[in-house]
Amino acid sequence: MTIRSVRRAWYRERVEACQIQVLPDHVIDQIAAGEVIERPASVVKELVENALDAGARRITVEVDGGGRRLIRVLDDGCGMTEAEARMALVRHATSKLRALDDLTRLTTMGFRGEALPSIAAVSRLSLTTRKASSAIRIAVEGGRVVSAEETGAPVGTLVEVRDLLWNVPARLKFLKGEATEMGHVSETVTRIAMAHPGVHVRLVNRGRTALEAPPSQGAFERVSALGGAAMAERMCRASGSEGGVVVEAFLGAPELAQTTSRGLHFYVGKRWVRDRGLVQAVLLGYGELVPRGRYPNAVVFLDIDGGEVDVNVHPQKLEVRFSDAQAVYAAVRHVVRNAVAKAPWLGEGGRTWAALGAVAEQRPWAASRASEPAREYAARLTRSLFTWRTEGTPPEGRPAHPLEQTGDRQQATGNRRQEMESNSVVAGRPSPVAGRLSPVSFQEDTKEGFFSSLAYLGQLDLTYLLCEREGELVLVDQHAAHERVVFQRLVETQRTCTIARQQLLFPLTFELDAKLAAVAEESSDALGSVGFEIEPFGEAGGGMIAFALKSAPAELRSGEDPVAVLKQLCGELIEHGGSRAVDDRLEAVLATLACHSAVRAGDALSPPEVMSLFASLDAIDFRAHCPHGRPVLLRIRVDEIARRFGRS
Repeated sequence: MTIRSVRRAWYRERVEACQIQVLPDHVIDQIAAGEVIERPASVVKELVENALDAGARRITVEVDGGGRRLIRVLDDGCGMTEAEARMALVRHATSKLRALDDLTRLTTMGFRGEALPSIAAVSRLSLTTRKASSAIRIAVEGGRVVSAEETGAPVGTLVEVRDLLWNVPARLKFLKGEATEMGHVSETVTRIAMAHPGVHVRLVNRGRTALEAPPSQGAFERVSALGGAAMAERMCRASGSEGGVVVEAFLGAPELAQTTSRGLHFYVGKRWVRDRGLVQAVLLGYGELVPRGRYPNAVVFLDIDGGEVDVNVHPQKLEVRFSDAQAVYAAVRHVVRNAVAKAPWLGEGGRTWAALGAVAEQRPWAASRASEPAREYAARLTRSLFTWRTEGTPPEGRPAHPLEQTGDRQQATGNRRQEMESNSVVAGRPSPVAGRLSPVSFQEDTKEGFFSSLAYLGQLDLTYLLCEREGELVLVDQHAAHERVVFQRLVETQRTCTIARQQLLFPLTFELDAKLAAVAEESSDALGSVGFEIEPFGEAGGGMIAFALKSAPAELRSGEDPVAVLKQLCGELIEHGGSRAVDDRLEAVLATLACHSAVRAGDALSPPEVMSLFASLDAIDFRAHCPHGRPVLLRIRVDEIARRFGRS
């Protein structure tokens, strides 16, 4: 044995004993694919962006099985030669940059050269492309090229992706239902189409056109076409620049606000991104026009110098990092605020607002707490919604009961009760919550619980119930308290039978985008169990699906818009895992339904109604918090009040 052979044997033993090994190429490809390919919609996003970078003016996306069985993307872009097509399937091969400095001057959607090889690693992919003379078709299976041949094809590129994740079953089981995945695909195509008005984009699902977006003259027309009829009718344009940040925004009216941020779209260099700071900037721009916990509909385009934004911070390029984020947020906030202050919504008093509770929170006499646009908007909406308040409108400032100078405390409390009873009928009209709280007799002989033992003093700001008990002041949030009572009743009813529903004499028609429509269809049985009976009504254009609402929960309070509640439920289901989570989240659905069925801030309650509410609270569990976790009551001891007044 020579010295060389001994050294080789020694080296081989050392390598085999080493715990750190270089992974095989196919394992590397599948791991890398996991960063880029989250679901079928991720594949669609990457392929459509490649088509845009190729200069395509017409892009057709065909999907079957929610994208798991087939994704086909056809474009009329510049195409590729055979050598370029083969190189495109190699990881980190790209035509979009040559050096690191090119990242600051990018004008393309992609730049890493990872998408196509990542897709090919976890699917059966076929790439057909033609640049000039002849076309080439390359078939790839699990990252391995199985065939390459000349074929006939027009100039452009056709990519077919079949059996996505077929060789990664552990990841395949995490995909959602077909309708849900199709909803994600439709949402992705809509987002991209919105930023490229000059490109004809078509989405086909199972041979039927789901979205058709022909070329538009500009962003306003494209946003109007894809944002839905309500958005198109109630949208204004805002534009401006500040500190090198150019902002163009299309803002929806405040009454279109939702409980989730799905209606907010942000684009940096025509690339859709998500950024919490931008969300907050838009909310601050709207100010008090949009109540807390709701989000407006808006599409915001940002144009920033490439050196001031880093696009290489997320595997799917869904996030960016700004060199001066606060300057960007300030520019967005100021442009939105200036546009909202001049928006046509402020001069339209005939409109009604589906979010009635939001109007109640912005009562005209709370003027000191609202901006001028919000004050004017709320005043007009209040006049159109609560016309019975036109007589005896409270003066500027917060309404207050006159203070008793002398007299017995119980007598004063009795006077307050009489006053509240007389105020429960305003201008000859019944209380807005009449019938929602069954009055109980004060002489009823029942076992007194905590809430029933409270000495009721009156309402504060038509929102909080002031009570006294054993040396402490107790404040009860009337909405949170009644919400807990209604929720408990709904839970008990749902356990035994279907919740009572109110059949509509004339079904209400409404539109949902593809993602919401997918959840609504898959969840129709669960939604029916809580009172919503819906039926698909056909396509409405712009990627929207029409539905007919035939019944609504009988528990909904009078004046509540059942369509708005249904849309909120579907949006929350998407935020918390889609349609498969309906049964698991039934309590959350009931909590939302309870919220829309309970009394609200701004509702005047008579003492009998208050005592009925207290008696109901004593009869249920978990009465200290509402279904959403907010506290029902606040207790302040008298000695704490005395300390605040400087008493020993």
